[in-house]
Amino acid sequence: MTAIHQLLPVLSPGDAIGQAVRRMRSAFQEAGFASKIFAEEIHQHLLGEARPAGELAGSVAAGDVVLYHLSVGAPSARLFAGLGCRRAIVYHNITPSSYYRATSPRVAYWLDQGRRDLARLAPSVELGIGASAYNAAELRAAGCPATMVIPPPVDLARLSPRPAQPTDPPRLIFVSRLAPNKRQEELIRVLAALRACWQPEATLVLPGGWDDTASYVAGLRRLARDLGVAGAVELPGRRSDRELGDLYAGATLAVCASEHEGFGMHLLEAWAFDLPLVARASAAVPETVGDAGILLDTDDPLVWAAVVDRVVRDAPLRRLLIERGRHRLGDFSDAALSDRMSELLDRLGLSGRGGPRAARRG
Repeated sequence: MTAIHQLLPVLSPGDAIGQAVRRMRSAFQEAGFASKIFAEEIHQHLLGEARPAGELAGSVAAGDVVLYHLSVGAPSARLFAGLGCRRAIVYHNITPSSYYRATSPRVAYWLDQGRRDLARLAPSVELGIGASAYNAAELRAAGCPATMVIPPPVDLARLSPRPAQPTDPPRLIFVSRLAPNKRQEELIRVLAALRACWQPEATLVLPGGWDDTASYVAGLRRLARDLGVAGAVELPGRRSDRELGDLYAGATLAVCASEHEGFGMHLLEAWAFDLPLVARASAAVPETVGDAGILLDTDDPLVWAAVVDRVVRDAPLRRLLIERGRHRLGDFSDAALSDRMSELLDRLGLSGRGGPRAARRG
């Protein structure tokens, strides 16, 4: 039986890449292929979900396929390069290291290493899979001979989605790790402008971890104090799925000022809670959003604040954005994922070759 295995540096719960890896494994198994996950580091809560990366080389035959999930430099890239089987990259994008040099030189080093890994691996694989067309373009620029786009599988059920109820005063939310490329400081400036001009009681919640960016988070707290909005900015840290769902359900609208996104899972999460969206038109965000949000190509906090206030006050506009968000979610449904995974098997020449279940599907 042909196997399709996946390799990644770290498998952890609540991580978008980890969610995608596990759902892709399920899709391969449902198609009749043997499929396992191999990782350098496996979170203790997921020990039963994966095998150590060192076991991979002895687990593959020449006709098997290994997908390497690339988002940062890691020793597993060298392991992947030496495998004697068919190989493909799943590219989740690599944040430019310039964002981290002042806050975390260690992270900057591994991001630079990731770029070197991309340059070395891309020309040597048979297929590159981008989480977005933005990512696929970077794969081609790195020399990848063939590419396709498969947005990362989305597990929204874990958050128990339900329609958020508009709050008074308005509450803005952006769920992401706290990091310089995410530009949470711009959202704090937007909040200050919004409170000064139109919504004096508005608040902002920024859930997310900061394992490697403590100095950046300290800067966010200083900025909030300097702008007089410290009491209106919440930095609750990493939250459980249930807690994140509650935060989404208690918000008025979602905002995103990120400068670098290879996809933007948090955008889909906001739509799942019927939250209207205002976002920066940068990197892969416009591609992911489509017409399901208001995209801004400026970082002027007064412009942002005026748009946010309009969305808060204009009920027809809110309804339009919510309806478009619901429609856009359909492009990332399980059915859409199934179609893309079938296309992947076709590209690999594996349609109908997985085993009994794949044969029945044919």
